[in-house]
Amino acid sequence: MMNYMKAMGIAVPALLVTAIVAAASSDTDPDERTATIPAGTTLVAVLETQISTARNHAGDEFELRTIEPVRLRDGAEIPSGLVIHGMVTDAKRGGRRAGVPEIGLRFLELEVDGDEHAIQTDQYRFGTLVRHARSDHLVLSAGQRLSIRLSRPVTVEYHLAAPQGKAAE
Repeated sequence: MMNYMKAMGIAVPALLVTAIVAAASSDTDPDERTATIPAGTTLVAVLETQISTARNHAGDEFELRTIEPVRLRDGAEIPSGLVIHGMVTDAKRGGRRAGVPEIGLRFLELEVDGDEHAIQTDQYRFGTLVRHARSDHLVLSAGQRLSIRLSRPVTVEYHLAAPQGKAAE
């Protein structure tokens, strides 16, 4: 009886450890990677909706979607289609007395596979370069391409892109 109890004392914990390891490894996705996007990386994205001094105000939120993969230093790439969440910091109408219309934007989060990660960038200001002729308003159209430079690194988890030509399951 003593040998049986001793054997069970060794076998049960070993089986529990095996079950825990098997359960943990079955939850991991072989296509999931963790990467740090370094400071100085430029994200190329397009606006999902129009932003204008006629309609938008400080505090309004907006989204962009990346149109190019994020290239990492080790040669890996995070696929395009990431969502960038931003906020209008100010929207100033223009005019004879008011001057040139301006819009200020801040980019707050990078959404990767449904997970949001805080990001830091410089504040972006738009003015005379995108002003429409004979207008006191400035408009950034939906589909407008923007290049956003990270001022701090951000660590994300992402899924590898499916190979070209492979049907989605």
